Amino acid sequence: MKRRMILAASALLAAAPASAQTALTTLAPGETLLEVNAVGEAKATPDIAEFSTSVTSDGTTAQAALAANAKVAERLVGAVRGAGVADADVRTSDLSVGPRYRPDKDGDETDEIIGYRASNRLSIRIRDIGAAPRVIDALMNAGATGLNGPNFSFSDDAPLKEKARTDAVAAAERQARDYAAALGMRIARVLRVSERSARHDGDNDIVVTGYAGGRAKAPVKPGEQSIAVTVWIDYALAK
Repeated sequence: MKRRMILAASALLAAAPASAQTALTTLAPGETLLEVNAVGEAKATPDIAEFSTSVTSDGTTAQAALAANAKVAERLVGAVRGAGVADADVRTSDLSVGPRYRPDKDGDETDEIIGYRASNRLSIRIRDIGAAPRVIDALMNAGATGLNGPNFSFSDDAPLKEKARTDAVAAAERQARDYAAALGMRIARVLRVSERSARHDGDNDIVVTGYAGGRAKAPVKPGEQSIAVTVWIDYALAK
């Protein structure tokens, strides 16, 4: 009979969700498992903006297209360096070269190659958001053919995560106390804690009002971003 009871208990544990098995094996007699989750959030203004810019060049051969593209790309790098961006904050994110085909009368590509096109995309990290309009202006003056962004971030988000984590744990404990009180029980101990963090954008945008030889500026508004932490906490409740 004892052997049958042991086998039955093992089968129940095997059928239980993995998240519950550990908690069930650590519950003391008379304890009840309570699983809660809560979210904590902290907000601040980002201090880093990242843009991507591109330059496209055509040539009669792939080598010619690449050579022309490299010349403009070097000019872009020099321009952002002159605007105060460190070399470590500029990287090539995409480089491609391929054939260009002659279109037919309907605008569809034929099999006839008429030249080659090279494209280079650079990612630029700006650590002084106030300098972003100056950097954008320098890029356009240097021949950039495209600009995308910004992606805002924090140079150090650890303090935000700490606050969000503290708020999430406090919220989870409030939930647990509410459940315990409703059941006529108390929180005996914490069995397990896990978390997941996420970043949410606030009012992040770049407004390009036009470009006229360096006279127009593109205002960059970092707005506010939040760091959210979700915690799952397993409590043991007791009478």
